[in-house]
Amino acid sequence: MKKNKFLIIFITIVVICALIIIGVLSIKKFIYEINYANKINNILADTQEIEKKWLIDKENIPYDLSNAEVVEIEQTYICFSPEIRVRKMNGGKEYSFAVKTNITEDGMTRDEFEDNITEEEYNNLIKKKEGNTIRKTRYQFLAEDNLLAIDVFSGDLEGLAYLEIEFENQEEANKFQTPTWTIKDVTSDLNYKNGHLARYGIPKSYFEYIKK
Repeated sequence: MKKNKFLIIFITIVVICALIIIGVLSIKKFIYEINYANKINNILADTQEIEKKWLIDKENIPYDLSNAEVVEIEQTYICFSPEIRVRKMNGGKEYSFAVKTNITEDGMTRDEFEDNITEEEYNNLIKKKEGNTIRKTRYQFLAEDNLLAIDVFSGDLEGLAYLEIEFENQEEANKFQTPTWTIKDVTSDLNYKNGHLARYGIPKSYFEYIKK
């Protein structure tokens, strides 16, 4: 009889502990999702894009990407000067239109206008295509209060992978130190901007960087 009581108590304790763990994990996930949404909203609220970019080895990423937001992107330019591009995301679940101008000498800052468009608008705009369509898988997530986007390219750009971080302000960007696991900071190198990739493909310097 005593053994049964102890067993019941033990099972009760295990169940309570399990419920507590589940509750804590749920709260953590909830808080993360709120912080993630707030970070995106804060960045999108500004018409200026402040972004740093690094070349990376896609086999050497120190994050668990299984929890990241995954977006399949087809990016097509309809003008290179000024830079105007459209995107088809996740096979047509969402479409967007963007204009980017006034890039700074360090390649980190530029004015940006972006908005969602309809499938019909996308199909009309894509008829004006210039260069090649860029295809990439984006893994986006929050890490140490920074919004990280890891882009893994496919098709003509197979093998290329970037880490991009968009910042809320210039001070935040200037303070951020290059992660030790990245290959090269290419923020200021226009050869690694997506518009250049759409025109000329993978830069020759890429193959030198990955050998080091």
